[in-house]
Amino acid sequence: MSYIYFPSCKFTAYSSESSKKIQQYLSKKYEVNITGCCRPNHKKLTEQDTAVYICNTCAAFIQEDALQAKAISVWELLAEDNEFPWTDYHGEKMTVQDCWRVYDNRTQQDAIRKILKRMNIEIVEIENNFKKTDFCGTSLLEVLPPQNGEFAPNRFIEKAKDKFIPHSKDEQEKLMKEYCAQFTTDKVICYCTACVQGVKLGGVKGIHLLDLIGID
Repeated sequence: MSYIYFPSCKFTAYSSESSKKIQQYLSKKYEVNITGCCRPNHKKLTEQDTAVYICNTCAAFIQEDALQAKAISVWELLAEDNEFPWTDYHGEKMTVQDCWRVYDNRTQQDAIRKILKRMNIEIVEIENNFKKTDFCGTSLLEVLPPQNGEFAPNRFIEKAKDKFIPHSKDEQEKLMKEYCAQFTTDKVICYCTACVQGVKLGGVKGIHLLDLIGID
């Protein structure tokens, strides 16, 4: 069995240094092979491969269009890693924002929270968390990319129903600000690039979990 890591084009563009560091760590610790964009490369996976993903869209493509391969989030690996150099946040309160793209993946959601507890963070939950989450930044306020529906029709068409409703940029900002009014902590932790960008657009200090971890 071999681990294949999909680093996410969007996350790498958003936070290149964190992306580089996690790739180096995974390669050294788990002998993970690093691949490129999921769109052409998910089809190359075999039944001997376990795909490790950070992007939930990558996960959907792998799970629906590369059925022979297994898939696990990077969070599930890290949550069980007792040798990882965890930062201590000394009980600071932070809110968790779950992503709609994995509303039905409780294993990943639990791994996120285990990581936060490892860093001595007091987790603040919002009402629409876990399976109730209906948030993915402004991505649901834009047109669904056709390839998403082609590679993962269950996630992006059948389960999405009428979620992808295009809005103007001004409308997107207004909706994000309204959404973010619920947060009571200084920091809102996301594990999806679209989520963190949406939170920031709403005027809140959104932080991607991999940036929060801060690998040295």
